[in-house]
Amino acid sequence: MKLPINYLEIEEIYSNSIGKGMRSVAITSANAEEGCSTLAYALSQRSEVDGKRTLLVEVNMLHPELGDISGHIHTDWLPNPKSADGCIMRTDDVNLDILPAPCDTDVLMFRNIANMSKLMQHWLENYDAVIFDTSPVNARNRNNIPAESVCAMVDGTILMVMAGITRQTQFKAALDRLNHNDVSLIGVVFNDYRNPRLADEICRETHRLDNWFPNVMSKIRRHIKKSSFFNIDL
Repeated sequence: MKLPINYLEIEEIYSNSIGKGMRSVAITSANAEEGCSTLAYALSQRSEVDGKRTLLVEVNMLHPELGDISGHIHTDWLPNPKSADGCIMRTDDVNLDILPAPCDTDVLMFRNIANMSKLMQHWLENYDAVIFDTSPVNARNRNNIPAESVCAMVDGTILMVMAGITRQTQFKAALDRLNHNDVSLIGVVFNDYRNPRLADEICRETHRLDNWFPNVMSKIRRHIKKSSFFNIDL
């Protein structure tokens, strides 16, 4: 799933992070499939449109998917194949490069704080902005690159929450781990993808009766969409 970068929500997130002068940002979450990769890619595109040379780094070993989201990564590799730079891939966006998730043999390099510090310094010398798509904070597996370690290295971190799905205890556990590692939290983004508004749900249900009462259902949907009561944000 892609997010149009002209959405006001993307603009607000950008304005409070990269647009405010931050040069390194991490997108993380409590659990898997909360929308980190989608937001990280959209934020990277918004940075690129602003004329900033941007690098999107995928350190999400649980569900690496930036290649699927971007959909237009070229196969021409940059120089220095023996270094991390050798895996950086160009995209159709002029100022946006992507470093896909490392293979199993390279995970230890990214876990090493000293190595990551050197990589970060090197990237910031070559890019205006570096954005990380991390693994979920609460995820613990043998190939994981701890999200809190990456988040502790950047200027600011955005915590994604899947509204209606993420439990309060899971959110608190992730927040506690980030705070324990002195992570600078920019804010929390609530993903409503699986938690539609009441008006949207009612309109969806009315389509069941379109075969019998098409005109009536159409009028009902128009009324619901205009109703302030059914469109209250909960």
